[in-house]
Amino acid sequence: IIWSIILYSGSSIDGFVEIIALIFISLSLGYTFTALFYQNKIIKQWNNAKHDVETDKTFVKAVILKFRICTIPLAFALLAFFLLYICFNEDGFIPTGLEFLPLALGSLFVLWSIIQGTSLSQWASSNSAKYSPTSNKHQNLLYSTMINGTLIVSSAIVSAAIFYKLDDFDKTIVACIVSSLPFALIAGVVYAASIRYSWKIKILTSMKSKLHSFSNRWSLICHLFVSWHLLTIWRQNFMGPTRIQLFIEEIFLMIFTVFIAIWSMTAKGYKSNLKLINEENALSWGLAFGYAYAGSVAMLTNIFEDISVVMQVGHAVVILTVLFVHRKVLHSVVDKDNIEVEVKRIITDNLSEKTDNLPTETSLQNSDGNINDTWQEDRDVDWETLPDPNSIDDVDWEEVIELD
Repeated sequence: IIWSIILYSGSSIDGFVEIIALIFISLSLGYTFTALFYQNKIIKQWNNAKHDVETDKTFVKAVILKFRICTIPLAFALLAFFLLYICFNEDGFIPTGLEFLPLALGSLFVLWSIIQGTSLSQWASSNSAKYSPTSNKHQNLLYSTMINGTLIVSSAIVSAAIFYKLDDFDKTIVACIVSSLPFALIAGVVYAASIRYSWKIKILTSMKSKLHSFSNRWSLICHLFVSWHLLTIWRQNFMGPTRIQLFIEEIFLMIFTVFIAIWSMTAKGYKSNLKLINEENALSWGLAFGYAYAGSVAMLTNIFEDISVVMQVGHAVVILTVLFVHRKVLHSVVDKDNIEVEVKRIITDNLSEKTDNLPTETSLQNSDGNINDTWQEDRDVDWETLPDPNSIDDVDWEEVIELD
């Protein structure tokens, strides 16, 4: 946060924007290299904040000891800075490369916004899938959709009214609520349009209580998130938030996004064959993303000369991403359920076929007329119990909902 604030402030100074862009890129590369080489013995030792407890350790000494986890990434960043500067300065291999760094970094802002939307959506969808209904009672789709719509519109009215009140303390509560109604109408229209876009899949999910419960929670979380981003755009156009308010809001959003991105990358890392991301280096990957994200915002702010324009573009991209992912997740869940049903059907059919082919009593006699019971040597087989459909031929079914 401190580095981002300092560098963001420095990017507005004439003649420093190229160097600031280079610093942002170098810091991002520094944490990227740290994540890639995390298995190195020296890097692993210095990138660990756990130290022996000392009774006489002062607060300053404790801070210095813990700060050493930053030395490896900063060393990599310093090396990347000098190498890039040598390549892109006037006497380097690409003499005009330094001038294009701010534009190149700023152009990645759309990509970071998409990553923000998908990471938050994956986290929300996976958490929605953790809870199951206590009963198999069928729930009405139209009723639950209307309930969700009412909650979203009500939250839009309350949140917008609060910001109207903060914007003008002399304004009465009734006047703030009245002023928030147009925004609540927009939030309701966006929700209705999104549900209409996903209605056929919502119908399929309503046929099973667990799928319907997940779909209901997932839609509510998604559109509450969309409503908040819509409110930010609304405030910047129809209210008077200060630059400090916007900056604090975006800083908290960036911090939250980095943590969710770390969670998302770690979840993906367990399923990847390359194993580039795991619990030991996910923090470094997340900080690399954070510096790249902050650098893009700083560069675009310098280009547009207005941070509100940059933030509105980012929020619009996140909204479109979440609305797209909302339907995609529902489609993915329905497909996965269909596969599980098909697997269970195949297992049941195979077991029935094996049971029908068991030897009869007359076929158990050998040529001497004695009963041959060698076929019953394995007496531990439980023919009444179906195999676990979640473990077929060592297949590990993914619990994290994929958005790809």
